[in-house]
Amino acid sequence: MKETTATVADPVGFHLRAAGRIVKLTKKFASEVTIRFNGRSANAKSIMGLASLAAECGSSVDIEADGPDEAQVLEALVQLIAVDLAHPEQDA
Repeated sequence: MKETTATVADPVGFHLRAAGRIVKLTKKFASEVTIRFNGRSANAKSIMGLASLAAECGSSVDIEADGPDEAQVLEALVQLIAVDLAHPEQDA
């Protein structure tokens, strides 16, 4: 199990769009991922759970991953939460 922290870059914080992008990313990985904010936690593969955290822009969230690709998912999530959420999603 590995843990890290990221600062929310999205100007409107964790809302449904941001939560959807996080779920889309984490579902590509086998590891179980939990995000914690303000004493609450959510499965990073649950859009409603993430949105319910209501983490605001500039807030720090704790991220925990447990599984075969935990280091990779943490690296990707920190990039997404701390940088990419501040920008519109690019079509792949």
